[in-house]
Amino acid sequence: MKKISKRELILQSIIREYLNSGMPIGSHELGLKMNLDISPSTIRIYLKRLSDEGSLVQLHVSSGRVPTYNALEEYWLATLQPSNSLDIVSLENVEESAKEFGLFCKIEKNQPNLFQELVEVKNRYLILAFEEGEIILKYSDPVKRFLSNLVGTDIRTLKNIASQVGLYELRKKIEQFFSTSYILKEGESEVYAIAKELNDENLVKIILSPELSYNLREGVYFDRFVPSGYMALKHNATVDNDEATLFCFGKIQSDFESFLKYSSSK
Repeated sequence: MKKISKRELILQSIIREYLNSGMPIGSHELGLKMNLDISPSTIRIYLKRLSDEGSLVQLHVSSGRVPTYNALEEYWLATLQPSNSLDIVSLENVEESAKEFGLFCKIEKNQPNLFQELVEVKNRYLILAFEEGEIILKYSDPVKRFLSNLVGTDIRTLKNIASQVGLYELRKKIEQFFSTSYILKEGESEVYAIAKELNDENLVKIILSPELSYNLREGVYFDRFVPSGYMALKHNATVDNDEATLFCFGKIQSDFESFLKYSSSK
């Protein structure tokens, strides 16, 4: 096992303390909290060095230091393991944890939902029966013939086909289905608050889109659709022994690590 350097140890300790308290920390306080045999003068030298490197910033001359966004990004990339499966035992714990850490969180099943049967109702409606749920369309003979050839298709593939061939009613109904088919959704108010703070109405549409988490690979995200100073995470999970995905979004200084630990506790 690789021995951690004093630099890494001090930086990680500052980051952990900052995630826990949200407050700047000085050399004396850090030395007490680390409970290690490193003198305050040595800590001060490393704090200065880390500041020069751009890993820490001192907000005021008389205050302690906080980690920069770049340092937090590196920390999260090194710490989180989104490809590993998180065993979620209690959805209530996830809800409480999302509220405590100010995160938007969504859990969805990570399994196909196949189109199993097409039922015609008196030339008035078409019922598309899936493994989970159903969708009702106005009757159309051409649509009936077209959909009859797609039985056995996954619902997401069916949505893409509907978009390509102009079946807009079906596409809209599938999007509505996605918006209510999650296992858990918590913290939408956090997304609206962030969008208001950033004056970015489009952020709400992006983060709350049913398709966003599906189109992402498991990982940690800081750019593309994520504003500076924020972070998104897609993590493999299991709920009641079923494969699922956990998607969450919030400020980069939110304690995602503690959120995941509490979410997977009994």
